[in-house]
Parts: sequence; structure tokens; C-alpha cells
Amino acid sequence: GAGGGGGMRVPAAAGLALGLVCALCCALARGSEDIVVGCGGFVKSDVEINYSLIEIKLYTKHGTLKYQTDCAPNNGYFMIPLYDKGDFILKIEPPLGWSFEPTSVDIHVDGINDICTKGGDINFVFTGFSVNGKVLSKGQTLGPAGVQVVLRNAGSDINIQATVTQPGGKFAFFKVLPGEYEIFASHPTWMLKESNTVVRVTSSNAYAASPLVVAGYNVSGSVRSDGEPMKGVMFLLFSSSVTKEDVVGCSISPVDGFQSRDESLSYLCNVVSKEDGSFSFLSLPSGKYTVIPFYRGERITFDVAPSRLDFLVEHDSLQIEPVFHVMGFSVTGRVLNGPEGEGVADATVTLNNQIKVKTKADGSFRLENITTGTYTIHARKEHLFFDTITVKIAPNTPQLANIIATGFSVCGRISVTRFPDTVKQISKYKVTMMPQDKDKASLVTTETDPQGAFCFKAKSGTYNVQVIIPEVETRAGLALKPKMFPVTVTDRPVMDVTFSQFLASVSGKISCLDACGDLVVTLQSVSRQGEKRNLQLSGNMDSVAFTFENVLPGKYKVSIVHEDWCWKNKSLELEVMEEDVSGVEFRQTGYMLRCSLSHAITLEFYQDGNGPENVGVYNLSKGVNRFCLSKPGVYEVTPRSCHQFEHEYYTYDTSSPSILTLTAIRHHVLGTIVTDKLMDVTITIKSSIDSEPALVLGPLKSVQELRREQQLAEIETRRQEREKKGQDEEGAKPPVQEMVEELQGPFLYEFSYWARSGEKITVTPSSKELLFYPPYVETVVSGESCPGKLIEIHGKAGLFLEGRIHPELEGVEIIIGEKGATSPLITVFTDDKGAYSVGPLHSDLEYTVTAQKEGFVLTAVEGTVGDFKAFALAGVTFEIKSEDDQALAGVLLSLSGGVFRSNLLTQDNGMLTFSNLSPGQYYFKPMMKEFRFEPSSQMIEVQEGQNLKIQITGYRTAYSCYGTVSSLNGEPEQGISVEAVGQKDCSIYGEDTITDEEGKFRLRGLLPGCVYHVQLKAEGNDHIERALPQHRAIEVGNSDIGDVNIIAFRQINQFDLSGNVITSSEYLSTLCVKLYKSENLDNPIHTVNLGLSLFFHFPPLLRDGENYVVLLDSTLSKSQYDYTLPQVSFTAIGYHKHITLIFSPTRKLPEQDIAQGSYIALPLTLLLLLAGYNHDKLIPLLLQLTTRLQGVRALGQTGSDTGGSEDAKRQTKKQKTRRT
Repeated sequence: GAGGGGGMRVPAAAGLALGLVCALCCALARGSEDIVVGCGGFVKSDVEINYSLIEIKLYTKHGTLKYQTDCAPNNGYFMIPLYDKGDFILKIEPPLGWSFEPTSVDIHVDGINDICTKGGDINFVFTGFSVNGKVLSKGQTLGPAGVQVVLRNAGSDINIQATVTQPGGKFAFFKVLPGEYEIFASHPTWMLKESNTVVRVTSSNAYAASPLVVAGYNVSGSVRSDGEPMKGVMFLLFSSSVTKEDVVGCSISPVDGFQSRDESLSYLCNVVSKEDGSFSFLSLPSGKYTVIPFYRGERITFDVAPSRLDFLVEHDSLQIEPVFHVMGFSVTGRVLNGPEGEGVADATVTLNNQIKVKTKADGSFRLENITTGTYTIHARKEHLFFDTITVKIAPNTPQLANIIATGFSVCGRISVTRFPDTVKQISKYKVTMMPQDKDKASLVTTETDPQGAFCFKAKSGTYNVQVIIPEVETRAGLALKPKMFPVTVTDRPVMDVTFSQFLASVSGKISCLDACGDLVVTLQSVSRQGEKRNLQLSGNMDSVAFTFENVLPGKYKVSIVHEDWCWKNKSLELEVMEEDVSGVEFRQTGYMLRCSLSHAITLEFYQDGNGPENVGVYNLSKGVNRFCLSKPGVYEVTPRSCHQFEHEYYTYDTSSPSILTLTAIRHHVLGTIVTDKLMDVTITIKSSIDSEPALVLGPLKSVQELRREQQLAEIETRRQEREKKGQDEEGAKPPVQEMVEELQGPFLYEFSYWARSGEKITVTPSSKELLFYPPYVETVVSGESCPGKLIEIHGKAGLFLEGRIHPELEGVEIIIGEKGATSPLITVFTDDKGAYSVGPLHSDLEYTVTAQKEGFVLTAVEGTVGDFKAFALAGVTFEIKSEDDQALAGVLLSLSGGVFRSNLLTQDNGMLTFSNLSPGQYYFKPMMKEFRFEPSSQMIEVQEGQNLKIQITGYRTAYSCYGTVSSLNGEPEQGISVEAVGQKDCSIYGEDTITDEEGKFRLRGLLPGCVYHVQLKAEGNDHIERALPQHRAIEVGNSDIGDVNIIAFRQINQFDLSGNVITSSEYLSTLCVKLYKSENLDNPIHTVNLGLSLFFHFPPLLRDGENYVVLLDSTLSKSQYDYTLPQVSFTAIGYHKHITLIFSPTRKLPEQDIAQGSYIALPLTLLLLLAGYNHDKLIPLLLQLTTRLQGVRALGQTGSDTGGSEDAKRQTKKQKTRRT
């Protein structure tokens, strides 16, 4: 609504809006009970601001946000609807830096007198923007805290606002209205480079046009000597980052006699300490500085500590810590390696065994803080030797005499690379050094350390150094070279005197039959078992040379390592003395063949291209076998045995030796079949291995047939030979013995099979006229050895059963079984002539033959075995429909006749067919609840091969009732017994059923015109306490009844007991209520203390129909009070019981109180006079009191007696209502 006043001035707009607010409030009051009131008002400003950036928020007094809104962009109006009464805080939340008066308003909304209900405006007045800026340190992005900053109108000297900068240099002014302003900064001690700037405020927060800059900060310190301030000490300022131009308030002239030691620092200026020992740099910009003190007397420079101090100026004044102290004076000197020699670097110079300094690269050193006196000076450096000197030092001796080296170290070491077996480590050897130009008198001796190192101290000159080795170690083979080491000492130590061990070399060659290839030669010490060396060799020629270096003297065994070759000598023994050993030779004699066999077999060898003389035959055992082949090349190896291997033959190449592994994969299994008749026999072998297909062998020929064929062939051969001869010699008669012998049983059929290890095979023989015993053989082939003959089966001629059907009938099922067996043996079907034949069968067994075919009766022909007579069967189809011509499913149809019985239900199409009926008379009867049928039953005659069709009509006589039983929360109740009980004339009728898992039930067979009560059965529903409704009355018409829903309530086995006590509150703390079982009044079941409440509640009891007693007990003294303790009996039937107990004790009066009657008379008289005077007020009060007392008495009666009259009960209810 506020948008309507867009063109008016603010006051006019406010008026319009106020009118709208009032209208809105009225509308709210009329339109909705939810909204209590609307709170509204204006955000006001004398200058132009963007109202849309401002939010108004309503909080509870606990700080929870209830509602938020924004202002109208044209006039700043806002409105917040309130749904509750209470205390609230209305806050304005403008952009950061905008100021308003007030910032929040507390509202108490009561719906009567508050500002919102009255329709008043809550206004927030804009007081100004913020002005922000920074004071920076020169050259930095941050600035100092504590700079005074003031805001003035442009061209004015009057301060509008003043503030102080925060850490980092930020400052802000608030509540600044639009205009042009100037900002000035000042500080009592710091110099400002930029001290003023301007700012322009328009319609938002403003920022200073440029930062204000502090040029620098004052840095001060102090210097003392023995606790007294020192005047005249100069402090030189250096920096690597700040330039001279930026520093103010110190002398920039250079200082005489001062030498800077750090080239990276540039000199800025200096100041001198004052009388009080203080010194100060007036203005230093932020940065890193170094200050060096310098204090010089007439002839000497004094030491000031610390001699150098680094400090950092940030954004504040700085007091340099620690205080500088003037200590002593400095002296310098040099350490040399000869009278005119070079300086010795890193030597340690010690003064009086206390002060230590290190020399520089040129040998110079500086001793600081020295006081006048006599000192002992000693120089030390490793491998150089100096004499100790005594010197007097004073301020007039700033330069000491040179310290010169008097001796040098001659050092070396004994290097033993391989210890002899008797020498575990280097012992302490004696080493001698003797000058070359002097006699042995000046011989010097020393011992080596455990590492073999040694050192001598020597002056300049030439010397010979020699090592003395004990004779035992010389015998063990330890020798050193050189025997003597010449040394020249000049002006520095000699550190490279080295004696090394003498070691021999062992060399030889290897001769091979072909190219040698890769070989390994091993050198093994005979006496030292752990000492073993391997040499890897390689060569394409038929000989290879080898050499072992660094061999200690002693006995050794040299071996050739090549397991795949045969050698003349695999190892040789030799001894190393004082010189190298050569001429060791190994000669190859052949090639080693190793074969790993899974079974003991015979192997045949043959080499390609080398004639048959190279054939070798070896009988080998199971496991690994080794033998030598004299020539290189490729060999063909063929295994011969009852085992079959992965390959028929194997090749072995001597140039790539490997273990020849022959693993048998199959084993030769033999079998025989013995028969009494000569027939074709076929064998089927099935394997337990899935990948092996079934093997069919045959038809097999018997051994006798094969022998006769062989004889015939031999006779034929001889006949041909005779014919050739007969041409030469005519008239010769053929011999009689050339006749072939007749075949006689038993006949032998032989077969074989290659089986895998662990394979299980099933051998099943078959023949047209033979039966086999056993019918099949199962055997497992272990493969450990030759399996041999594992299978023997006998075959005998079998029995054949034959017969036919009269008249000829194809497709009759003939079932043949063993006599007495339950399951049939063979099933066959007759051919188009009605005949069949089955065989072979075991001739020693008896068999039964039966025949069957759907639609026919088959009976055996007397006097025959296996012939049958056939009769065609009849069929009957029933079609059952309702009176309105709908198919009736689920009708039970009973059909019987002769020995035939059948009770089946009709399908969905109402049809039922009985086929395969024998001719004869049958009786049928249809049945289904709620229906009667026409015909209701009937006898029918069925002829042979005839198909009858009978139609039956069903008439509805009764109807069903559908419904559900569920609990109160809608969950189905399963297994509930439901019944329909007929009423009045139909009282003899009744139906019942049980609910399914979904709680549903169907009551069938309800008769039309009857009224039934549908209810839960009394028996069988023990866990159900009651139902809602108790029963549903239904009247049955001409249709089913649905939606009869019942809610069942399960039994609750809990009894609640509560009560209250009528008494004065002062006695409550003394009371407790006790609950007893009536047969045991000694021990209470529960006890409840009343505390401060008149009401009590016991833990739930069981609904067990037991008798209980509730008794009130009190700790009130019987000597001071008269009272009776009430008690109530009850039975735990139903669900709850509430009892009331009355406790009204009276205080006993002492005997002497009777005498006080005279004192009580006066107050009583006064009371009666007062009552007479105020009778008009007192009489109604007394009447009311009487009524109350009657109520209490009535309540007490109900409490003590569980029965009670209706009046008393009503009174109790009233009493309860009043109390709550």
C-alpha cells in the first residue's frame, strides 16, 4: 500500500501509510484469528539513501528471529505481522557503516495498549554514513596504532569528530552526513610525511582520498661502563633495505678508523651517546637495521658489547635492548707454519687456558676485552706443534709477536685387505722412523692403533719409515710392501705413508668339447672352510682362461661348477707360497643327462646323423637318473613301457641342458569278456573325466576267430608255396593236417584302454542276444604301476519275450517287470501290426507282462504269455452353468460306478470331463454351498466307445458375508473365529469361519430373508477381550454383503490403583499408604510416601481377581494426637480403582488447660460482639462453610465404603472437578 505515495513528500506519504496500517489492522482483526496485530513504521532520512538495502528484523527477547522484511524503496515504510502476544525486539539492520537512531526498539504486545495495537509508527532515523581511511608507515601496506585523526568541514578549523588509529593503521568516523571534509593526522613524537587528506561523502560510506603517511619512528638506547653512563660512544647505523634519504636526525658523515666487516650492509649515519649514556635516532622508517658501537681511545680501540645488534622497526617507537657495555681493548696476532711461512688457518689460540679464539684463513686472530697484564699464549692445531709463549699485554702493544710452528706430524697406515686364518685382525705393529743422514741413535719407534694407523712428530728433514712384522704372522703369509718408505718433511704434515699387503694370483684354463659358454670356477681354502671365492666366466671358444687375484698364501682347492657336463677332474688342490700360481687346467669329457621319471621304464637313445652305433638302451628306475653322453648334439629319447607319456619321444639338446622330466599320463588297462556263444560284442568305456568322450570298441573279434584267421593265412601261404613246388614235383598229395580246427567255446574277447592316473572307468559290454555278468564293471586306475588285466566279464545267451494285441492295435504300452518288483524293468510300444518283441532278458528270472493304452481296456488272452485283447473305453463330459447362463467354477462333482470313484471340481469354464471309462452304469451328484442343482443326482448308462455330454443348472439359495477383523491401529488380526448367528425365526441357522493372514473372513450359506448377528465367537478367542461393535446385524437379500468390519481389543493384564487423602497439609509429611494382599497383612507389597501431594499412585498390579487391602499409616505421635487410620478392601477386577482416605487427627488437651477457661472467656466474648456487629457478612460465610463440610463428609463415606450411593458418587465427582 505504501507504494501509492510515490510522488508525495515524506510526511504526506507517512500519513497515507498510517491510514493504510489502521485499515490493515482492522482487516487483520476481522479476517483472521491468527494474526494479532501488525507493527509498522518508517525508516526516515533527510538525505537520499537506498532504502532497499535496509532490513527490519523482529526477534524474541531470547534472540530468536521471528520475522524479517525490507523497506519500501520510495519512502522507507515497513510492516511486520505479529501472530503472538509477548515481548519482542525490533531491530534495524542497515549496510555496515550506516547509522540510525534508535538501532532497536523493545515492544510489549498485549493487544490493548501497545504501540502496534494502537497503530502507532515505529520510526528509525538515519544519522549518517561512515568515513574510513588508513595511516600507513612509509613504504609499507600497514600502519601504526595511536595516531590522532580529526575530521573537519572543508576550510574550517573546528573538529567535528576525533578518533585514534587501530592496529594496522585503520580509522573510521561514523554518523557523517553528505558533504566535503578534511582529515588531519598528528602525533607528539613521530614525523608525518602526509598529515592531511580530503573526503567526499555522497550517498554511501566514503573512503579517504589518499592514505596518511608516517615518515619514521624514534629509536633510542643507552650505553654504560661498570654501571656508569658513558658519554661519547659512537653508534653507527647500517641497513640493506633503507636509504640515507629516508633517515632524519643523525650525522651522515663517515667515521675515521672504523672498518666494516659486512659488505652486504650499507652505512646510513651515526649518533653519539649523551651525558646520561642515552643515544637516539630521531626518525627511522619501518625496516631492518643493524647498529654497531664504536669507541676509540688515543691509540687503541675499546670493545663494546654487544659488538653488533640487529633490530626491526615496525609501526611504533623502539627502545633498543639490551644496554650496551664498554668492556676492554682488543689485540691482534698471527700463527705461521715457519719463520717466513704462511698463516695457519683454524688454529686454536688459548690465553691463560681460559680465553680461546680461532685463527682466520690468513692465520690472524683477535683477542677482545683484554685488560693490561702478563699472559701465557698457546696455539694448537691437529698435526702441528707449537711452543708455549709468555707475553706482557698493555694498551700500547696492540700487535703480538708471531707464533711459529716447531714440529709436524708424519702419519700413515698399514692396509691389510685379507687376513690370514691365524690373524683375526691387525695387531699393534711396531713402526720405526730414522733420519737418512744420521746414525741409528736418533731412531724413533711407535705403535699402530687397532685400525693400523700411526703418527710421528718430526722437525723439517728427510726420514725412512719401516714396519716390523712378528715372525708368526710372516709364517702365516702376511707380507707388506714396500719394505721401507722414504719421507721428506718441509713446512706441513706428511699424511700419506701407506704399507699394503702382498697377495698372490692363481690362474689357469678350462678346455671344453664345444664352445664353453657360461662357467663358474670356485677357489676354496682347505684350512679355512668359510673362505670361498667364485669366478663367473664366459667364452665362445672351446677354452677359457681364469685368474684369482689377492690370494693369501696357503693350501686351496679349485673346482669347476657346471653340473650339466662331465669333467676329467671336477676339482684340483694347490698351494700358494711366495709367488703366483698358474697352469691349473679343467677338461670336459662329456654331457650330463639327468632325467626325472614318474615310473620305472626302459629308455632308447638315438642321435641324429650318427649312424645306428650311437643307439643306447637304459633300464631306469623311478626318480632322478644321471649318465654321461660323450658327444654334443641333439638326442632322441623314446620311452618303452606299459605307460603312455606326454610325448611319443623326447629330444635332449646338450647345448641347452635341462632335467628331462618324463611323467606318465596314461596307463595300459587290459580286459577280457568270456562268452558261451559266438556273437558280435561291443564295449562302451565311460570315463569319470568330463573331457574324455565315451569310447565305443567293436564289434570285437574273439581270440579264437583271430587265431583261425591267422591259421587260414598260414595255410594259404603254405599252399601257395606248395603250388610253386608242385609245378616242380607233380603227384604229391596235400597233407591231412592242413584242415582248420573247429571253433569251440568258451570264447575270449580281449580289449584295452589307456587310462589316466586316478581315472575311474565304467566298462559296459553289449550284444544283441547276450546278457553280461556283471552288466558293467567300474574300476579306478591308480597309475602307480602297470595296471594289467583289471576287467573280466562273462556273457550268456538271453531270453526273448514276444506277443501281440487282438484286434491289431498300434502304440499299446507293454510293461515288463520282474516278478515281485515294484518298478517296471522295460517299457515298449506295439508296432503297426500290434506285435512286440523284448530281449535279451535273464533266463533264470520270472517276468510279468502288462499292457495299457488310454481309452482302452486290455485283458490278457488265456493260455498265452504276452497276448492281449483290447476294448475301447467311453467318456462323459459335464457342463455346469448358473441360472443366468454363467459358467460355475469350483462345483464338486462326484461320479462312481463299479470299482471307479472320482470327486473333482469344475474348471473356470464350468466343464469337467471323465475319459477312459469302462462300459457300465454310473451315478453322479453335483455339490456346492449356497447352490442347488437340477438334476440334483442321476444314474447314467455308458456304452463302449461312447462320449456323453450332460448339462446341469445351478440355482443360488444362499449368500456370503465378507469383512475384516483388525486391531485399533488397523493391523489385521489373523486366526480370529467369526460367527453369524440367526435371529428370531432363523435362530436355528448359524455359520462360522476363521480370518486369514490379512484379517479377512467370508461367512457362506446365509439364507435370504434372515437377520444374522455377525460377531466374534466366545470360544477360541481367549486373547481378545472385546470387540467393537459387539455384533453387526445384517439382513440377507438377493446378493452378497461386504465391508462388515470389526475392531478387536486384545486382553490387557494390568490393573491400575490410585487414590487421594483428605487431610490438612501439615500432616502430609507424616503419612504413607501401604498395600497388602488380604491373606498376608504382615508384609506390605508396596509403600508410597505422600510427601507434599494429596494424591498417590501404586505400580500396576495384575488383573488376577485377588483381594487387596489399602491402609493409611502415620508417624504422628499418639501421645499428642487422637486419630484412627482408615483402610479400604478391594478385588483386582476390571482395569482401575481410585480410593479416597480421610485422616483427621485431634490434638490431646493437657489436664491444666481446664483451669484456663476463665482466660478464654474474654476473647470469646469479644468475638461474639464482633460477629453480631458484622452479621450481614458472617451469615452467608457460615452457610457456605456448612455446605463444604457436608461435601467432605460425603467424600469420606465413599472413601471408606467401596459401594456408596449415587449421590455420594456425584458429590465426589464435583469435589474432583473443583480440585483440578
